[in-house]
Amino acid sequence: MHQTLAPEVRNAGDDADDRRAHWNPQQETMPAAQMRELQTRKLKQHLAYLAQHSALYQRKFAESGFDPAGLRSIEDLVHLPFTTKADLRDGQESHPPFGLHQAAPMDKIIRVTSTAGTTGRPVFQGYAREDVMRRNESIARGLWGFGVRPGDRVINGFALSMFNAGIPFCTGIEHLGAIDIPVGAERKAEGMLMVARDMKATVWIGTPSFAGFLAEKCQEVLGIPPSELGLRVVCGGGESGFEQPAFQKKMETAFGTHHIYDWASTSDAHPNVFAHCEHRQGKHHLTPDFALVELIDPASGKILPMEDGAEGEYIFTHLDRRACPLARYRTGDILRVYTKPCACGRTGFRMDIVGRSDDMLIIRGVNLFPSAIQSVVGGFAPKASARLQIVLDQPGPKVEPPLRVRIEHAPGLGAAELADLRAGIEQAIRAKLTVTAKVELVPPGGIARTETKTRLVIVEAQS
Repeated sequence: MHQTLAPEVRNAGDDADDRRAHWNPQQETMPAAQMRELQTRKLKQHLAYLAQHSALYQRKFAESGFDPAGLRSIEDLVHLPFTTKADLRDGQESHPPFGLHQAAPMDKIIRVTSTAGTTGRPVFQGYAREDVMRRNESIARGLWGFGVRPGDRVINGFALSMFNAGIPFCTGIEHLGAIDIPVGAERKAEGMLMVARDMKATVWIGTPSFAGFLAEKCQEVLGIPPSELGLRVVCGGGESGFEQPAFQKKMETAFGTHHIYDWASTSDAHPNVFAHCEHRQGKHHLTPDFALVELIDPASGKILPMEDGAEGEYIFTHLDRRACPLARYRTGDILRVYTKPCACGRTGFRMDIVGRSDDMLIIRGVNLFPSAIQSVVGGFAPKASARLQIVLDQPGPKVEPPLRVRIEHAPGLGAAELADLRAGIEQAIRAKLTVTAKVELVPPGGIARTETKTRLVIVEAQS
């Protein structure tokens, strides 16, 4: 009998039936009303924990007059102020290493990860043993839904150094009972391809742009097309990509598998996670028992109804995180949600990431996310590649038209074809997004490859 500190955590071997559709059927298919009751009960307990152990929330409760003991329903949470990345950075600066929101003593913390720090100083996150167990559980729920099973040889192609999808993914793979191959993005494309061949890997996980790079390099490095690697499941996360139909189809063709899936989360939110099921109609919220997710209007901060087609910024409240818990944390991610039932039986809502609030561009009053440009350009495949960059003269969000878009074209196109392609893309962007664009087509390889996240928006002075 397995011993666990977290009752929601299922262990490999608890159920010998590997044909079941869900890793943890009880939690993943729980009726919505029952899940709401569970969330309410856990929220009350966790707010009491914050009031006792977290200096950050002791201060927020006092300053706002919010009494956690007086909470009667989830709706009462609206009276608690938001938590922001600035709160975490300021707290880490004054109370290193984890900040004022640390709620577990150092002798209870067993793991440290950090944010990438692409928009400022990295923020460290501590994990207590219960946090690690729930993180493993969240990863297993997602991977099982992708079709990963014990015996699969799984390459972790994310960066291993401090990244939230590095070592945590490795232990999550092991928790599921699959074979963890911790290659890491640090080994670069050549090394990863060789390991995939030599280990006869069946599953690969990493950024979508890195998956595309591996597909391009496979013939050169190994002398075989990527479809002969034998990968049955390819899973991307950390950036836009596999939710784009054109790029998804391109990867299906390259790797010779229909099982191309997308994964999403936010570094500070773990163990909260979203992932495709086999139907790939938005990414399921797989962990509503670990984190309460709400939508807000990013401008006003008002709660938006969680209804089909709604768009808003996603905020979350941990329901039982021990070491570094957060409440009403603003992620900056803008979601579009889907609430109609899914044929897979999971009851968590589904979502796609529209963009980040800090990535939004404003072009003569039109709000535009880079993913919208990706979607339009994807309609011109295979002549236009999924690799593109939005090139700004100076940091946004305000951009003077025309919007500069650099796109890789397919090999072998003549001058007339390139001219038609450029004109077609510019016309489509104007028609669908009401934005004037200037498209620059570059040959294959004209946009730098990376083993980590690809920057969709760059600042580059005009020559």
